[in-house]
Amino acid sequence: MPEIASDRLSIDPSRLPPGGRVADIGAGDGRHTEAAARRGCCVVAVDYDLEALRGARARGVAAAFVAADAARLPFRNGVFDAVICTETLEHLPDDVAAIAEIARTLRDGGTLLGAVPSHFTDRAYFALSPGYRTAPGGHVRIYAPRDLLSKLRRAGLGISSYGYVHFIDSIVWLRFCLTDFLRPRRRRTPFEQAVMLAVAAERPVPSWRRRLRAAMARSRVIAALDTAGAFVWPKSFTFVARKGSRTVLAQPPSRPGRRVARAPTGRSNRRSARAQRANPSPPGGEGSAEGRG
Repeated sequence: MPEIASDRLSIDPSRLPPGGRVADIGAGDGRHTEAAARRGCCVVAVDYDLEALRGARARGVAAAFVAADAARLPFRNGVFDAVICTETLEHLPDDVAAIAEIARTLRDGGTLLGAVPSHFTDRAYFALSPGYRTAPGGHVRIYAPRDLLSKLRRAGLGISSYGYVHFIDSIVWLRFCLTDFLRPRRRRTPFEQAVMLAVAAERPVPSWRRRLRAAMARSRVIAALDTAGAFVWPKSFTFVARKGSRTVLAQPPSRPGRRVARAPTGRSNRRSARAQRANPSPPGGEGSAEGRG
């Protein structure tokens, strides 16, 4: 199920370079692709699901559409100025290869705008709902910020800012998981699971979800509630990473204590560099790589 608040994206499209070349990896229904196109970007929507790409094209999204495996992208090195990858990595069997491919196709200094499910929220849903963790095409891993940071860093991508979003989505998913938790337990056969997946894929969007999406687009009160609630119970961890960035956040928080953090830039970097030269840390002490562990 896509985000309930579909008019509120997981990324900030203003971070995309106007007129730049952008890939949306795991484009799905094309919401982020459409936002990039409105930004004036030349966009390629990539997804393994042909039906999802056909649906995005039928809606008139202004983009090129490519069916491909995220771990084997059919693009040359450094071709994109930015890559969007939201709510996708947690589904992939080989996320390390996909991250490496994203880094390969980004130019030096290019930006990855990404999002994954918030790890403490997902852990609660995994514990409550067998259907949430075993559904075909569902999540195959939970990302703690430290694990995600490590995988991005090994690919040459440094997180420069992060945040938490989609409170209303988390509440709706909690409702689904509680319903599954209270349902009598009986192990479904593979055939039953396949039938349920097929029915879910063909089921139209309920009218209450359409009304909620429209209300989210119009109502400042609901939008403010979604923003404030993300301090406590967000659905997604969203981040910005740069290829070859020298500035890397040492550790995103394990809980959303702060809404957004940004790495220091410009003058603050120069001040910190002068302070470090004036008061160097001893090897292995506080501030060194060895001391951080």
